[in-house]
Amino acid sequence: MKNIVILPIFIPQDPNLHKFGGWEWMEYSKQAWQYWCDKHGYQLVIYDSPRIEDTTSFKITVQRWFDIFDFLKEKNIEFDQALMTDTTSIPRWDCPDFFKLTKNRLTVRREIDNLNWVYEGIQGYKDIFGGYDLDITKYFNSGFVIFNKSHESLFNKFKEKYTSQSEEFLNLQKTVKRGTCQTPLNYITQINNINVNYISPSFNVSHLPRKELLSHNWQLKESKTPHFIKYGYIWVFSGFDKTQRNNLMKQVWDIVKHNYTKSPIENILDSINHKDTYKNATSRKFKKDLYDYFKESPLKTVVEFGCCKGDTTKILSLISENVYASDLDSANIEDAKNKCISSYNISFEIKDVNTEWNYSNPDLIYLDALHDYNGILQGLNRIKTQYPNTIIVMDDYGHIMNTVKPIIDNLIKEDKINVLKWVGEDKGYVATNGKEFIDKEGLIFKFKN
Repeated sequence: MKNIVILPIFIPQDPNLHKFGGWEWMEYSKQAWQYWCDKHGYQLVIYDSPRIEDTTSFKITVQRWFDIFDFLKEKNIEFDQALMTDTTSIPRWDCPDFFKLTKNRLTVRREIDNLNWVYEGIQGYKDIFGGYDLDITKYFNSGFVIFNKSHESLFNKFKEKYTSQSEEFLNLQKTVKRGTCQTPLNYITQINNINVNYISPSFNVSHLPRKELLSHNWQLKESKTPHFIKYGYIWVFSGFDKTQRNNLMKQVWDIVKHNYTKSPIENILDSINHKDTYKNATSRKFKKDLYDYFKESPLKTVVEFGCCKGDTTKILSLISENVYASDLDSANIEDAKNKCISSYNISFEIKDVNTEWNYSNPDLIYLDALHDYNGILQGLNRIKTQYPNTIIVMDDYGHIMNTVKPIIDNLIKEDKINVLKWVGEDKGYVATNGKEFIDKEGLIFKFKN
């Protein structure tokens, strides 16, 4: 799908707004969103030319809904889904692909930060919408709206309403002071019975100072990562004195910007364990080889037996729509869940590999839960019988315990498998426990029909 992110970048003409301390913060947002789009293969579109020159009376936050479809048509920009988001936002470098969570509906974030502000806005605009009883539980934030071509009529209705009663709206903006476009857009959406999809609050972490999200958990002495960075996918710099925005966004950007210069896969590889520091993990090269092999042709379903602490699981989530990861150790599962907290497409389960397999024709099985000769042999025979066409990944081929290697070597000798790729470190590599590989670390293969 061809999806786009639209970022309004326009310096308002209103001289009163300069008291907010400048506009440098827009650049930090732009750089972060450009990185996110490049990572997922989408286009960043800068909305910088509103049709109505008077941006004091018709603020950019209002106009963007008037003419975004015409703007995109004039620029010859085709799209399936589009996100309109504020330049007060910065997506975390590993923010998931929220376009996959829309259900092809208008997708928004609930406004839950200041319900008194919301209530006063609803009451203030109620008369101009004929006394319509707006449902506050459905009220959304207009700083993050994903739409598609079916919503052009909705925005046209918003434009028609606003332009036909512009003087009344401008007066309400001065008196109510609760929602320049947000509250009116909510009214138009509910009045027209638009089917709305609500995305997780983790995509809208705002009011940072008030919520004390700029601090960290002092009990975790090994980590001083602020709460909003650790737990939020999209950080929104609103809900505080706007004179602080430039300074606060600059401080945050200086802390995190190095994450937006590396390739996404390198960032992820830097965040997980490898065999040079944790003996039960695969090597960094193993994970990178696995990613490189499948990245151009992502899989639909991957099953991982023996996920351990989730280090390779994190990589599997990048090459598949769905990952089913299991381990017999409940502590490992909890560690894996925490490590993969930003990966929405992983299902974890405490499971014995020898129990029933209820997976429907997985594209790939990563078998790492069996380490004795007979167990490995039985596991492979089970895959061949139950899922004869699936791709198989195994590590420990070159492990000194020499259990995987003789089985694979025999299957190759008997011409029963096709080795698609050897992956990981070579013979002679020394793991953190001091043990040396006797051959290649692992392989990707399939049984022959």
